[in-house]
Amino acid sequence: MEIVFIRHGQTDLNKSGRIQGAAIDAELNEAGRRTAKAAAAHFDASDFDAVFVSPMKRAVETAEIFTKGQKKLQRDRRLLELDYGDWDGQLLADMIKKYPDAIDPWGKADQHYIKYAKNGESIAHLEERCASFFDEVLSKYPDGKVLVVAHGTLIREMAAHLVAGGKMDAFQTMANCGLAKFSCRKGINRLVYYNRVLA
Repeated sequence: MEIVFIRHGQTDLNKSGRIQGAAIDAELNEAGRRTAKAAAAHFDASDFDAVFVSPMKRAVETAEIFTKGQKKLQRDRRLLELDYGDWDGQLLADMIKKYPDAIDPWGKADQHYIKYAKNGESIAHLEERCASFFDEVLSKYPDGKVLVVAHGTLIREMAAHLVAGGKMDAFQTMANCGLAKFSCRKGINRLVYYNRVLA
C-alpha cells in the first residue's frame, strides 16, 4: 500500500501562532485557500483508491480542493487533531514561557503537556487512534493507494507509528499543505518523503 498524507491549509489560528487542536473547528483563511489551490494544481488525486479526511472544516475544505471533486471523501473521527484540552486556542509562545518542561527543543508541545492540560488527550491515546486507522486501511487496501487529509500533530504521530516506533519527536510538524508519503509492504513501512511542498 502507498499512503499519502496532506496537512490542511492555513487558518487564522495557525497564522497567529495559537494551538489548534480538536476543540477548535476553524476554517481555512484566504491564504490557506490560495496555497491549497496552488499546491493542488500540481497534484493528481485521480489514481487514489480511497480518500480519508478528518471531519474538521479545515481538513475537509483542503481535501475538496486537492481532490477537485474526483473522489468521495470518507470522514473518519480517528483523524481528528490531538485534543489539547485547555491548551486549545492558547498562544504557543505563552505556553513555552509558562511550561518550558512541556515543550520540545523545537518549540512544540510534547507528551508532557498533559501534566498542565488535565482535560487534554494523551499522546498514547493519539497513537491508539493512528494504529486503529492504519490497520483498518491496510487491511482494506493492501495493494492500493490511499490519500489522507488531516492535521499536523496527527500526521506526526502517524509517521512515528509507521517508521519510528511511535516516537513522534522524530518528526517536525509539516507545513500547511505539506505532503508525506509512505510505502507499506509485507509488514515493512518505508518513508518515501516528508513535508514535500508543492507550492
